Amino acid sequence: MNDTARLAGYWPCKLAALAAIVAGVLMMLMGGGHLYAVIVGALAQGNPLDYRMVSLVTTGVMLAFPGLLSVVLCPWLWRGKNWAYGMCLISTLILMIYLSLLLFARALDPAKVGSELNAAVMTVGAYLVILIAVWVSIRIRRRATVS
Repeated sequence: MNDTARLAGYWPCKLAALAAIVAGVLMMLMGGGHLYAVIVGALAQGNPLDYRMVSLVTTGVMLAFPGLLSVVLCPWLWRGKNWAYGMCLISTLILMIYLSLLLFARALDPAKVGSELNAAVMTVGAYLVILIAVWVSIRIRRRATVS
């Protein structure tokens, strides 16, 4: 029996896939909202191509990309594919590191970072915990069935 057949009814994989849809859509909405606000604000100022605007656009893309990746990889998360968990974990972990740096920046100067950062950190953090827990659970299950 192959890995996919063994993990077909494994509920943690289904939990991770559902979490990927919810967190992915939320991350895409946060990233899209951030991009919209940055672009509208830059166009209103009449100076759209400066360093600050480029860094703010990058923040929006960094928020949206792991969400898009999670939603696209949802069918393979459902099936318990290691590579899908790896891709989601890496992209979400990079985003979490970036958000942690923004938390540090907010502690230094609260006016520079918006209050919506808390929602982003909680969403990404919860999703990351679910991904890690399910990935470890799959690894333990596979190891138990091999021996």
